[in-house]
Amino acid sequence: MNSMNAVSPMVRARRQAITAVALGAVLLVTLAGGAYALITRGDCGERPRLRVTASPEIGPALVRMAEQYTRDGGCAAISVATRNSADVADQLGARKNVTDVWVPEASVWLDLARVQGGDRAALLPGTSIAHSPVIMAVNQETAKKLASHRGEPSWTLLIPTSGTKKKLPKASTTLPAPSRFGSGLAALSVLNAVVADRPDMLKIVRGITVNLKRSVVSSEEALFDLVGQARGGEDPLVVLSEQAVWRYNTSGAGQQAVGLYPKEGAISLDYPYVPLTRDPVLRQAAEDFRQAVLSPAGRTVLQSAGFRDTAGKAGSSLDARHGVRPAPPREIPAPDTETMLRVLLSMKLLLADTRTLLLLDISDSMAKKVPGQQATRMRATADFAEAGIRALPKGSDIGLWVFSTKLDGDKDYKEIVPVGPLKEQAPEVIEELRKLPGHTRGDGGLYDSVLAAFRSMAKNQVKGMLSSVIVFTDGRNKDPRGISLNELLATLRREFTPAQPVTVTLIGYGEGVDAKELRQIAGVTNGAAMVAQTFDQARQIFLQVVSNRVCVDRERCASQEG
Repeated sequence: MNSMNAVSPMVRARRQAITAVALGAVLLVTLAGGAYALITRGDCGERPRLRVTASPEIGPALVRMAEQYTRDGGCAAISVATRNSADVADQLGARKNVTDVWVPEASVWLDLARVQGGDRAALLPGTSIAHSPVIMAVNQETAKKLASHRGEPSWTLLIPTSGTKKKLPKASTTLPAPSRFGSGLAALSVLNAVVADRPDMLKIVRGITVNLKRSVVSSEEALFDLVGQARGGEDPLVVLSEQAVWRYNTSGAGQQAVGLYPKEGAISLDYPYVPLTRDPVLRQAAEDFRQAVLSPAGRTVLQSAGFRDTAGKAGSSLDARHGVRPAPPREIPAPDTETMLRVLLSMKLLLADTRTLLLLDISDSMAKKVPGQQATRMRATADFAEAGIRALPKGSDIGLWVFSTKLDGDKDYKEIVPVGPLKEQAPEVIEELRKLPGHTRGDGGLYDSVLAAFRSMAKNQVKGMLSSVIVFTDGRNKDPRGISLNELLATLRREFTPAQPVTVTLIGYGEGVDAKELRQIAGVTNGAAMVAQTFDQARQIFLQVVSNRVCVDRERCASQEG
């Protein structure tokens, strides 16, 4: 035997002892690790199922984090669903149990859920987990045109002025519906802030806001279709989040979009993480997952998905190759909660399809001639009512009631055409309007008629549609048998529901109306009251009310109220 390979019994014993200790140590570590895993999973019990609902763009990143959380031994079984934040806010406002954790794209949706009747104790401000500034985007050809003019882009590009037309002769501005997307709402807020000290531009912005339905789309995909399919030298200018620009360019779906960072700065979407469950086990699971989301690893996942962290820091994926930049824009603070919520509610009303009930005065006074015309007041009213109906958007509903006194037994009002889809009801309403000049009679039973019309519309609400009553009258209430003004106001105040409003807008003509009474009636339903001194004014007001449906700028409305 080779002496170099010979091992004495003592050395052999010593080596065996060392090996045994080493194997024991390895086994101890292995068992300890296994014991830790077993203890962790043992503490989990039945593994609670945590439902997370998120805005669609951040959902995939949360799915990745939930999978990692599970691999790391997290207790909860986490499912992540994606839904539009406006839809979730509506459901939470109705107190439906739709999720345990909610991650909308902006905190304003929490405020909306609260004001619509949601659980105030649950809908507390959440922890922001990511930011994405709202910017503008154009195609590459439009970006070159803007670069030739030098200077930084401005939010005023959205305003159709001579300066804008010089830079972009065929510009078309589009943004996501502010009633459904935080980015669209942020754009309106920024635009108002930018032109606050510019009366000339402020007037244009108000006009844009009132006529917004022409310039919005219901999805981000539709925005990018505009960018990618521009033809004939068009200059499509769209508003959306920085992450949306990154996401579109990363997908390779079409022509590259170029993000524009306005010199004034931007409002960022803040993605609050909001636990809603009251179950203590689920609340702990929600907190555990929140910690995972806020961890350095979670932040990296969000940045790799095109988001910034809450301090505005970008990941390596936000770069020029993806149409964006790593440097954050100047942060414009979002308006206070009350202001933002008021704008959101106005946008929901303004952009909704409408159910409109026309309530027209047919009392004796409506048979009088309009000064300077051969037509009677009733004839002129029927004419502009017909014009208003023809101007209604396709998704509208329309109906017709009339009022005076004792039109239907002891009732001061009568249904002529029930409220229904415009396509089906408009021909009949127009036909009945043309008959009204030959049917004037009685006095003005205004109060009972307004209440009955309000109640009818409130009883027959249609989800997603704004219900309104538009009243035209040339006189005061003259029915001593009916309810009083105070009774009408008290009843409207008690029965009006902000979450499902029925607005009453009253248009008066001439000296026979009581403007103060009309304002009081309109005020308790968030409507408006306006008095015209001429029938030309009456026509203009009526057409404006029918087309706009809601007054976004209360000061401007107040200046029109008689």
